[in-house]
Amino acid sequence: MAEKAKIRLGTLSVVKKSILLFIAFLLAIKTGIIFGDFFYNSENENIERVDVETFRSTLNITLPVIETIYNSGSISLSFSGQLRSIIKTIFHFDLGYPITVLNAQSPYFHSFYINGYNAYLNQGETYEPYVYIADLDIDENERENDFPNIESSITYNSEEDENDNKGDSEKNAVTIGDIAINNYETDFHIDVEKIMETPLKLNSHKKGPKVLIYHTHTTESFITELEQLEQSGIPNRTTDATNNVVRVGEELAQILRKKYNIEVIHNSTVHNYPSDTGAYGRSLNTASNILTSYPSIQIVIDIHRDGMDGKKLRTVTEIDGKKAAKIMFVVGTNATGLEHPEWRENLKLAITLQSMLDERYPGLTRPIYISKNRYNQHLSKGALIVEIGGDGNLISECLESTKYLAEVINEVLN
Repeated sequence: MAEKAKIRLGTLSVVKKSILLFIAFLLAIKTGIIFGDFFYNSENENIERVDVETFRSTLNITLPVIETIYNSGSISLSFSGQLRSIIKTIFHFDLGYPITVLNAQSPYFHSFYINGYNAYLNQGETYEPYVYIADLDIDENERENDFPNIESSITYNSEEDENDNKGDSEKNAVTIGDIAINNYETDFHIDVEKIMETPLKLNSHKKGPKVLIYHTHTTESFITELEQLEQSGIPNRTTDATNNVVRVGEELAQILRKKYNIEVIHNSTVHNYPSDTGAYGRSLNTASNILTSYPSIQIVIDIHRDGMDGKKLRTVTEIDGKKAAKIMFVVGTNATGLEHPEWRENLKLAITLQSMLDERYPGLTRPIYISKNRYNQHLSKGALIVEIGGDGNLISECLESTKYLAEVINEVLN
């Protein structure tokens, strides 16, 4: 009996402790709510008095890793990124994309995912109706014959460019004054003088990041040697951030930060893996969230590289004895009916940057391309697609171009 009594007392003790802990837990939550309401209360304005940018800058100085994480997005130029690359080379899957583990282990699953499941997911999606195969261990003949080899967000028909050995389509440009504009996709009348009557609506005085760089077609890549221009079956997409547009975006970001002291957010979230279908919808979500968090951002750049149907597109010039990839600004409009009433503000920014580059570095730019598509540029009055080079350029040529682009971005902001 004594033993049973002890057990009952022990059980009651456990129950009482549990009840007390539960009550303490509820009190803690209630206390947190009360203090949270107090500090967030608009009358006290305690939250408003916190200078978030100063606080973050202090953390950056104290813990440099904070700055790295803050600016990185999912940039894979770090040691961990290189480690992932080595694992991918050895085992043919990418730790950043778990689906590739199954794809690499089972050809049947890979086939189903690309041809069945992926198609099912994309039902009803019409924004970019095409699919590409990422750089898994696929036979080159299979890649070339069975899957479309999509070049770029902006492509040119080979017949239109048969008289242009560089495939630049520069002969098709409309010249208005000193500005060359390709406006064959829309019926809009472009009055450059009227557009440039008023200054750019940029406010660089807000504290915080001024430039956002991201990539809708994150895996667009380049050739690694000039001999590949004459070879067939050379992949034009890769998840290796050291040889795709992410590397170009990071170079631009670093120059803006280090040389011009401009705060930049470079986000390299992969929006087009394993398919380009829906990429602009995914990048819209990424860019929208960043702009909501950082209203100080004035210029939004979606960096791509160009391409052409049927052959590699190489756009290059020489500046101070060095090869530099040509730059093309792409301006989206509301020609398809999507809301984008102030697209001419984006065109004004493109014209401003183009004019500066043309004056200082003749031959570096290609005609501004006005598209019927919106390309997420309704998010900002300073949003552009910037095509740096093509899939026939070396990445070194594209990196060379970023220093000239950074120079004129700095002047526009300051």
